[in-house]
Amino acid sequence: MIRLIRWLVLVVYLSAGFHYAAVTLLPSVIMSRVLSTIDPSGKGTIKFGERPTAAARAIVRPSPDLLYSTCIFDVSNTAYKVVTAAPTDTYWSVAFYADNTDNFYVLNDHQANGKPATILLIGKGQTLPPQAEGTIVISAPTDHGLVLFRTLINDDARLADIDGQRRQSKCDQLLPNQMK
Repeated sequence: MIRLIRWLVLVVYLSAGFHYAAVTLLPSVIMSRVLSTIDPSGKGTIKFGERPTAAARAIVRPSPDLLYSTCIFDVSNTAYKVVTAAPTDTYWSVAFYADNTDNFYVLNDHQANGKPATILLIGKGQTLPPQAEGTIVISAPTDHGLVLFRTLINDDARLADIDGQRRQSKCDQLLPNQMK
């Protein structure tokens, strides 16, 4: 009986340990792999993807009705300036993901009233001088992560126009003299 109790305690202890490791470590491992797949150089510039096909897997479960653009960020030393495009008469959004896969901010065309938006992404402890009215400042909960732009192709005849408009988005590091 004592052997059985010891064995059960060991099983429960190991199960709890594996569960804790999976919940805390696995999301970061997954995001690390996604980031290296999207941009192996990790340079922090925007990448405009092609229309997804059945073979596309850089973005998890991509939709063939969306055009995706990505930007890997690293706010450990500098902030980022993200400027959304504002494709007309179609849905668009920009979403920010931490390195543990948590989505910490989203803006879409309805929230932005169909206009381009300027978003400054800062890291912990970073400060910026006062910004122009309408500039959105958000703080990343982790130093590394992903900015994901989505643009709906609501009419295949407009694909070239929608693609051209979404390519007006920007995602750039701020220079040290642009920060306080």
